[in-house]
Amino acid sequence: MGFQLFSVMSAMAQMRAGSLAKKQYEQRARHEKLKARIEAVNAKKRGVEALRRANSSLASIIAGAGRQGLQAAGSVVDRGVFLVARPASEDLASVAFNASMSLYTGEMRAADNRLAGQQAQLQGFIQAGSTMANMYQQQSYTGFQTKSVAPGF
Repeated sequence: MGFQLFSVMSAMAQMRAGSLAKKQYEQRARHEKLKARIEAVNAKKRGVEALRRANSSLASIIAGAGRQGLQAAGSVVDRGVFLVARPASEDLASVAFNASMSLYTGEMRAADNRLAGQQAQLQGFIQAGSTMANMYQQQSYTGFQTKSVAPGF
C-alpha cells in the first residue's frame, strides 16, 4: 500500500510541476511582449530625437539663408534642405522598421514561450502517466492485486 501511495503522490507532483512550469513560461511570454513594447517605444523616441535634430538643422539653413544673401527658395538652400531632409527621412524609416521588428520579435518569443509551457505541462502529464503505469506493472510482477471499486472486477 505504501508503494501505491508513493506512486500516486509522485504522479500528482509531476502533474503539478508541469502546470507550474507552464505558468512560468506564460509569465516569460508576458515579459517578452512587454520588453518588445518597451524597445518599440525607445525606438520611436530615437525617431523623435532624429526629427528634432533635422528640424533644428533645417531651421538653421533657412534662417541663415537671408544673412548670407541667398533667397529662401534658392537652389543652394534647396540643396541644403535636401542634404538634411534625406538622411532624416531615412533615419525615421529605419526607426519605424526597428520598432515594428521589435514588436514582431517580441510576439514570436512570447508564442515560443507559450508553446514551451504547453509542452512542459504535457510532459508533466506524460511523466505522471508513466509513473502510474510503472506502479501497475510492478504490482503485476509481484502478484499484488488491488481491490477495484468497480463491480465485477
